[in-house]
Amino acid sequence: MSIGRQMLAALPGAPLSLLADWARLFTGARTPSAQLGALRRAELAARVDIRAVLDRLAEEFDIPGHEVDEAMAQVGDTLSDLTGEIENDLAYDIEQADQY
Repeated sequence: MSIGRQMLAALPGAPLSLLADWARLFTGARTPSAQLGALRRAELAARVDIRAVLDRLAEEFDIPGHEVDEAMAQVGDTLSDLTGEIENDLAYDIEQADQY
């Protein structure tokens, strides 16, 4: 077992944020590129989860598919609003790192 895992195992019941901080210490700092990739994967996963919920709702109540598609367009806009600033900041950081 790695040192990081041993330390995490030794902290049962610790808040997840504390565990995440410990994990970051042992895995190294994430690059802006890695953070951007993680953000995009998380956003895609959120879209998939939301679509599944809307599809179940539509099936249960005979809601037409085009209405689910319209709702997903709004979800896409909302997620973009939610994560857009972070994504732009990370893209800027990547651009700046590429210049050096």
